[in-house]
Amino acid sequence: MLLKPVTFALCVSGLFSSHCQASPVEWESCLNSKFQSWFNSVPHRNLRCGFLDVPLQYKNGTSNKEYGSDKTVKIALTLLPAIGSRKGGLVVISGGPGVSGINRDLYSDWPVSALGESWDIVRYDPRGVGQSIPKINCEMSENAVAVSSSPEEETRRYFKACIDNTGADVLKHMGTDEAVSDVDRIRQALHDSKLTAVAYSYGTQVAALYAERFPSTTRAIVLDGVVDLEEAKDDFIMLRNQARGYQNTFERFAAWCAETGSCPLSSDKTRATQQYRNLLSRLDSQPLYGDQGQQITSYDLVSLTTYLLLWRSSWPSLATAVRQLSSGIVSNEILGLLDDLTSVVNLDALSVITCVDQSVKALSQSDIRRQQQLIREAFKAIDYKSVEPDSLDLCGSLAWKNNVHIKRPVNVPALPQLLFVAQRFDPSTPWHNARSMATLFKSPLLTREGDGHTLVLSGSNLCVDKTVVDYILNPDRKLSDKVCL
Repeated sequence: MLLKPVTFALCVSGLFSSHCQASPVEWESCLNSKFQSWFNSVPHRNLRCGFLDVPLQYKNGTSNKEYGSDKTVKIALTLLPAIGSRKGGLVVISGGPGVSGINRDLYSDWPVSALGESWDIVRYDPRGVGQSIPKINCEMSENAVAVSSSPEEETRRYFKACIDNTGADVLKHMGTDEAVSDVDRIRQALHDSKLTAVAYSYGTQVAALYAERFPSTTRAIVLDGVVDLEEAKDDFIMLRNQARGYQNTFERFAAWCAETGSCPLSSDKTRATQQYRNLLSRLDSQPLYGDQGQQITSYDLVSLTTYLLLWRSSWPSLATAVRQLSSGIVSNEILGLLDDLTSVVNLDALSVITCVDQSVKALSQSDIRRQQQLIREAFKAIDYKSVEPDSLDLCGSLAWKNNVHIKRPVNVPALPQLLFVAQRFDPSTPWHNARSMATLFKSPLLTREGDGHTLVLSGSNLCVDKTVVDYILNPDRKLSDKVCL
């Protein structure tokens, strides 16, 4: 059934002047067959699906009108209407970059269910990702994949495929700079005077930049698994600190593994690190094969490691992989974990958006090599090769960088309080990121004492969910720092 279109014709300005063209969202039931490919399972009977047209290129974060260009991007959205009297839309900003937002549900029980009473739950696929159009595509031809060459040449071929398939004029506008302004267009399309949002991981960078760029239209934003905007100005510093976080979490995982007898890792962190490196080296020289000939390499285990370390609930799966691969076993469980991993993140979007966001740096080859070495050394457990095979500069093949941080204001503008959330032993976005950002934005920090990366509104911690829901419903109520066990 075709539902009533939502339109907007006036944009509320933030820091910058605003010139907008009306853009409708024609909401339809997500049960319609044309949306079947959007979902892994049957969607909620009340869920609505639609597209929002946004400019491919914004001027000062607001409009494409000054450019005289009519090129647009279609952002795929879902909306679960409020059960009772609507107060607004809660926009969920996904992580990654490259993670789809429309195919994930919030926890449905109290206290999270209280949000659905009066708030539309709005999810979307960021530009270039998932069901949004166009989608970043870096698929190489079979001939190109089969060619053996240096890592630098492989990287150049990869990004050439990105440009050939998607278009350079599109790719250069797939970064965070435009993604921030897309959020404001979503707010406008919902007819909300101010934004209420929950952001996860990389999405916290989008959300924090939104607050800086559009302070007058910010109502309440929860940032979970926080990117430090100041640290993100230098991707080397950010990646090195992240690698240190992963090593710390690996050591905690190894101690848990030894304590529970789940895998053959030592409780001694130095010995466990070496055991892991030995396993990776063995897989590198002698890959394993599944029943149907599926090859399992050191790269596969590294990918599983960096993903499954993120949540303590995933540690048993990682322990199974370590235990079985150490014994030369490739089970359907391991193959299923790898399949799940590839379905979570669009690696093409991850690569392109990361590179577009970078600043231009004049580094010598020796400087780049040294930085790569320091990052590897920070995550010792997966630093198993004596010779680094990576490309000198993954993003060097892209001739343009947007450097999203250049457009940030000198000082954080006057804002309502935001709510920053972090777990004490988060490997991907370390706790100190949230501490720094909460201080910068003069906002409270909610800390959960434990392992993991993002947990808000997931039902995994009642203390966290209750605090977050109370904040969203009453954002003007003054909060102080809080710790949840």
